[in-house]
Amino acid sequence: MSSQYRVSVYTGGRDDAGTDANVSITIHGSSGSVGPTDLDNSENNFERGKVDHFTLDLIDVGRMQSINIKHDNSGHKPGCFLDRVVITKNGDTAEFPCSQWLANDEDGHNTEVNLGRR
Repeated sequence: MSSQYRVSVYTGGRDDAGTDANVSITIHGSSGSVGPTDLDNSENNFERGKVDHFTLDLIDVGRMQSINIKHDNSGHKPGCFLDRVVITKNGDTAEFPCSQWLANDEDGHNTEVNLGRR
């Protein structure tokens, strides 16, 4: 059975916080996982201080518990400061706080992060 996921990605307002790299997400829930799924639409996504919205039709994973979000480190200055991700599915809204860089040249030198539901 599939469900519609409304994914909102909040890019931080720090200098050079945005990215043109390809971003994907995996959603983990009480009855399984789905992904990785590319986060892309017709907008210029993941710019500094911006909120990007994506609607994904994916298999139902039950109650959302955690996510893995990453980028492929492509493009000029691919690092991204991810503030948080909010996902709504069937009336269930889950927030996944991050407040860290996804970058090979910042903080933990990772382009991928696992986030638990708050």
